[in-house]
Amino acid sequence: MQIDDLTAGLSLSFIIHLNNEELQFESRILEVYSRRHTLLAEGVFTDDKIISFRGKGLLVDLLVTLPDDKPQLFKNVTTNVVKRADGTLCYTVFSIAGSKTYNRRQSYRCYVGIETAIQCGLNRAAHNVIIKDISYNGFAVVSKEDLELGVNQTVHAVLNDHLEETAENFNFHLYGLVARVQELENGLFLYGCRLSNPVPGLEQYIVKKERVVLRKRQLT
Repeated sequence: MQIDDLTAGLSLSFIIHLNNEELQFESRILEVYSRRHTLLAEGVFTDDKIISFRGKGLLVDLLVTLPDDKPQLFKNVTTNVVKRADGTLCYTVFSIAGSKTYNRRQSYRCYVGIETAIQCGLNRAAHNVIIKDISYNGFAVVSKEDLELGVNQTVHAVLNDHLEETAENFNFHLYGLVARVQELENGLFLYGCRLSNPVPGLEQYIVKKERVVLRKRQLT
């Protein structure tokens, strides 16, 4: 599929690759310019300022949700901030390359880096870990010790975070099953977990967290 084949009103996500991190921002197609390989998308704002998806080492992918087909991913698109006749700020998105079908199970992860305690299984003591990252369907924790967890073992962790930029507190109970165990080169142990159930409010937290991270990157 070419970008010219898309239609106004479709939901899309900008997937930002920056310094080995992946951020995701939701938007919507406003217009499609046929034969110009370009579309117009709603702006993404933080602190009443539009986020510019441009910068050194920053790559942008475009993920488009289709009503009757699988999502389509356009790799390494070009974006620019433009102002419409009514003064509204938005993005032009340009791509010559065709799209590839996207598997939503490959959720992009949002870096967290917050200390917590994790309970492994039933009636077991809690262990100190760091929540490394989180996505819509899973999370990963890092431990200094081998927790001797196996695949499909149940875990429970609590994520508490305060975003100073939005003056909001977030609290989530994360229940999951261990999906991956890896000993890292620095001697730490990483445990990737699948969430057992959807977590209310998690999607909004990830979006706001990613906006804050990208904003800080652009100011440095």
